[in-house]
Amino acid sequence: MRVLLFSDIHGDVRALERLVAQPADLYIAAGDLSTFGRGLARIGEILRPLGQRCWVLPGNHETEQEIRDFCGRYGLVAFHRQVQTLEASHGVTYWAGLGYSNPTPFDTPGEYTEEELAEALAGFTDAAQTGAFYLVAHAPPHGTRLDEVARGRHAGSRALREWVERWQPRQLFCGHIHECAGRSDRLGVTECFNVGKTGHLVLL
Repeated sequence: MRVLLFSDIHGDVRALERLVAQPADLYIAAGDLSTFGRGLARIGEILRPLGQRCWVLPGNHETEQEIRDFCGRYGLVAFHRQVQTLEASHGVTYWAGLGYSNPTPFDTPGEYTEEELAEALAGFTDAAQTGAFYLVAHAPPHGTRLDEVARGRHAGSRALREWVERWQPRQLFCGHIHECAGRSDRLGVTECFNVGKTGHLVLL
């Protein structure tokens, strides 16, 4: 099973075309396909051939309803606040998706308070106890190599970090902070990746 994760396309059609040209069994868009919701129709036409093999989260530039409508229109899977199963070589794995970000200075439409993020993450607790759990979030955990907007300045979610440290998914995938695209880090046993718009391939 090949899973290709990417984030923060922001209407970059060429980057998206390069991604979907890569062979994978599943493609996960971890938010911000657009900028303030603009240009989703063009993006949708590129993703349409993937159908149910493409799971989509809203980033902070889209609303949950926009992405739900988008997925319905183009035959994709709305992944926000959902848990899906994937068959891997070592058995069943559980994948959870959480879109939106913690608050930003930019007044974007897809933002949660830290309390709302904690509430949403609590819905994944049962799946997290399976021991075969993977989390895809738009926002990165706070205070890591994945959320550094400038040297020593971090903009990730504290609630997400607390939850990951407690429940220790196998891997965490995020985006949101463009400056950290392609970086990895570790929280306890959890491997963490900021997938960016060049993408990150996982072999299960």
